[in-house]
Amino acid sequence: MKTTLLSGLLWLIALACLGQTAKKMEHTAKLKEKIALACKLTDKDQIKRMQQLHQTLFKKIDKTIEGPTSYELVFDNADSTLSKDLFDFIQFERLCCPWLNFQLTYLPGEGPVSLKMGNSVETKEMVYLVMELDKLPKPR
Repeated sequence: MKTTLLSGLLWLIALACLGQTAKKMEHTAKLKEKIALACKLTDKDQIKRMQQLHQTLFKKIDKTIEGPTSYELVFDNADSTLSKDLFDFIQFERLCCPWLNFQLTYLPGEGPVSLKMGNSVETKEMVYLVMELDKLPKPR
């Protein structure tokens, strides 16, 4: 009897987890659809640009700070090309993501440079998807 109850409870937990996964997948699909509708770039352009960013600019990120409504990319060691790369990145992303807020901060002296993106929970989720933040190099 106890085994049957325990098995039943485990099945209920498993079904609840599957339901949550399905809801999350549906939510992600809806966000991707919104992004696709707003974006003025082709899929080829987006894919090519993301590959370039992950090979160049995104490798320079020292840490990613997740806020309640945004992500902040921090570059501790700004090199001579970082500013241009960041401005190019923002110009490109404004074509793809016209709904997104960008905040670029240069701290005094040789301090870090940071780029904050997002302004709501939904835009934060979109940033995570569009920028493929899960593929960023781990902090050094």
